[in-house]
Amino acid sequence: MIIPIILILQFIEIISSASNPRLLIISLDGFRHQYLKKYPFETLNRVEDEGIKSKNGMQPTFVTMTYPNHISIATGMYQEDHGIIHNRFFDTNLQKIVSFDTRDQGQWSDAKVEPLWITATKQGKRSAVLFWPAAHNEFHGTRPLIYSWAYSDNISMREKIDNAISYLRENVVELVMLYHFEPDKQGHIYGPDANETHEALIRLDRDINYLLEKVKKELNDDLNIIILSDHGMSNTVRTVQPFREGYVNRSSVGENILDGTLFSVTPRPGQFEQVLNGLRLIPGVKAYKREEFPERFHYAKAVNRLGEIIVVPDSEGVYFSQATENVSVAKGNHGYDNILPSMQAIFMAKGPDFNRHIEIDSLKNVDIYHIACKILNLKPNPYAKAGSIDNLTNIFHLRANHCSQIFLNMSVVVLAWFLYFTMDI
Repeated sequence: MIIPIILILQFIEIISSASNPRLLIISLDGFRHQYLKKYPFETLNRVEDEGIKSKNGMQPTFVTMTYPNHISIATGMYQEDHGIIHNRFFDTNLQKIVSFDTRDQGQWSDAKVEPLWITATKQGKRSAVLFWPAAHNEFHGTRPLIYSWAYSDNISMREKIDNAISYLRENVVELVMLYHFEPDKQGHIYGPDANETHEALIRLDRDINYLLEKVKKELNDDLNIIILSDHGMSNTVRTVQPFREGYVNRSSVGENILDGTLFSVTPRPGQFEQVLNGLRLIPGVKAYKREEFPERFHYAKAVNRLGEIIVVPDSEGVYFSQATENVSVAKGNHGYDNILPSMQAIFMAKGPDFNRHIEIDSLKNVDIYHIACKILNLKPNPYAKAGSIDNLTNIFHLRANHCSQIFLNMSVVVLAWFLYFTMDI
């Protein structure tokens, strides 16, 4: 009777694993979707073919920058709702600058804002958040079980993978969210089409293969994996310096200015029309009153963090600088209109709770929160209204049916062995 008992124990282990799904979300900063079409990737192409593939990539939120989009991915909210509208900005309510490095200084005072790892923690799921923006912040008295207290570019992708898999292997956590700074770094320095950027992409492809081998060996392939990015990358073609070029007098606006791939200022009292009209003289851009900024961007309601005027270029590749002296600008940039092909991010997924060989047209990064909640059997934050899974139901594998089939198959085996030994006796 020893063999049937062993089979029963194995069956219990399988059912236990199936009822406790695990998820790893990996973000590769600045991995433009068009890279997947431009270059062959041995591992990433295999992940797409075996699991879920997005034909046209994943649409980021506006502005297409790193900090705002990682919070949109984590919360399922637009930037005007979660409040992170730039990589660095001044909050007039807090009277403080908020950036990647800002500790717990009130920037998350809105109780409606809840990242995935907080949703999971509240519902009894343990999380590890590795270098993801805001991982080091407390949300309304709650933190994940494991998180990176300080960010560093000195940690290799493989070291991050080793840490993630060790937490999952030892059943320490059910959710891991892992951020890596490449290929964004190379895209900025050398441009999206440079050999150095391509080399970084190939290295990352090998790193993902390293991950998959560890998942197969150490987790028996029992892990749901989502690989995504926050935005794309574009060549910088033009620098605009509104103060240096005389479109606006620097003394006409307040100290809190947003620049980069958009430009936002608050004119001093009595200077509004003069500043607005001056900015509208810049060729190839559009200057809006904040309240008239296009609704499709879901951006302008964060009034305590934006200027009263918002300027955006008509086409990608323009970079705004508030500097009054000549500046040198990175060869690659992002932050442009979130419908542009060059700004689209990557998305692919595989694992026991995802269907196989499925191609979708596209999705939005605010859908990721809801996909993760579905995988982990979590009740989503009711304020995460920007995304949904209504049009993504075909990507999921019905684990209940899978478990039923396992139960049926194992029951047949156990029964066969039981009858064999009974008849033998």
